[in-house]
Amino acid sequence: MKHYLRTDISYALIHLTGTRRTTNAKDALISILTEVKIRASDNSGYVKGKHRAACFSEMPLSSLPAFVDYSIKTNHPYEYYGIALSKESGWERGTRPVIYLPDDEACWIPEEEKWRHVRFEYGKTDFSHEREWRSKGDFNLDDIGFYVIVPDFEQESEIRQKLAEIPLKNILGFLHMDILREFI
Repeated sequence: MKHYLRTDISYALIHLTGTRRTTNAKDALISILTEVKIRASDNSGYVKGKHRAACFSEMPLSSLPAFVDYSIKTNHPYEYYGIALSKESGWERGTRPVIYLPDDEACWIPEEEKWRHVRFEYGKTDFSHEREWRSKGDFNLDDIGFYVIVPDFEQESEIRQKLAEIPLKNILGFLHMDILREFI
């Protein structure tokens, strides 16, 4: 696939974790790596309709620090734990960009596709900075390569130790955010 120079998006899909309910961000990542899948979010949060969805972003890696910093100020913080995979791999598995619309204008979206709708109200509710893509249901990683996003080498070592018994054949490498932050 030919890539065109776009500085506003990435050619990767990124899934970051955060501390939610009883699970911290690192344990959520370890769960993803252990199960070799991203569990879909349910309809108690931002996913609409009757289907659950796994969420990703196409934001450039260089935007992650600003995104994480901003998310900490909200009630839905993300941390530097996650995965990055090729957008092509996601596309082939049914991952699609979300549809940003006011709730009262989304009636034309078929019930089967509501999982792709994200509320947008100019000046009030705007998640478009997330550049979100979603996959209906859980997203299996079992036969695609991906990168693991970690804060630093120390966290990579801890994660590798916790997963010592599990073959990590799908991991193409680790992306250390402390190094990336030095260059942006």
